[in-house]
Amino acid sequence: MQQDHLRRLLCLLLPWAQILAGFMPFLGLGTSIAAISAATRTPVVPAGYAFSIWTPIFILAVAYGIWQFLPANRASLLAQRTGWPLAGAFAANTLWQVVSQLLSSVGFGLFLIILAGLACALAALFIARNTPEEGIGKRWIVTPLTGLLAGWLTAASFVNLSSAARAAGMMPEHGIGATVFAVVILLAAGGAAAALSWLLRRDATWFAVAIAWAFVAVVVANLGVNQVNIPAALAAAAMLALVAAVTWQRRRATTLGTAR
Repeated sequence: MQQDHLRRLLCLLLPWAQILAGFMPFLGLGTSIAAISAATRTPVVPAGYAFSIWTPIFILAVAYGIWQFLPANRASLLAQRTGWPLAGAFAANTLWQVVSQLLSSVGFGLFLIILAGLACALAALFIARNTPEEGIGKRWIVTPLTGLLAGWLTAASFVNLSSAARAAGMMPEHGIGATVFAVVILLAAGGAAAALSWLLRRDATWFAVAIAWAFVAVVVANLGVNQVNIPAALAAAAMLALVAAVTWQRRRATTLGTAR
């Protein structure tokens, strides 16, 4: 019972911690994430507007915290199963924000933190998918939350990898070398996203939405918003098409299979 109460309490409070962590620079603590991103910008980094996806993710996280804490949902199997992995994802997101803003940089240590958050988010996504519980909570809170969070963290992990590599001097700042490095990372990101969409079958919608949002913003960034890099823009567009095709095909195959 104590562990169950701790889970519910963490899921109620950690979504707010994610939000509050972003205000550290306003209190004179560290550097804003936007400034850090600009300082370590690579062709893999999406246009700045793309990071607004955190707004619906944060709202859904807060809604999830309230939903699972309500007495009526105390015995919810869905809340019990997704609670700990989502608490882990929220904690990792908060830690990433705090550390990155205090260090004013994006290194491989932060890359490991975001991988931990991604692992938790993916666990929550697949657990929610396989939990036979219906209702408003699953449809309007848990499903979009886990899908958007896992999708965006999948994209963000590759963005972080490129930024960490550049900060460490492993990735050239300009020229053909930087472009080749970026294209390889974008192809890897698209392959990973497509594979996850394939595994999720018809439940990949929200995950694919977040991935598509990221790739579109990478295309925009490389067509003049951040820099002009046609090969990187084409690679991002190709991976966008791949994820869309896989998602559509899996949904179609699952729907046809159900109809039969």
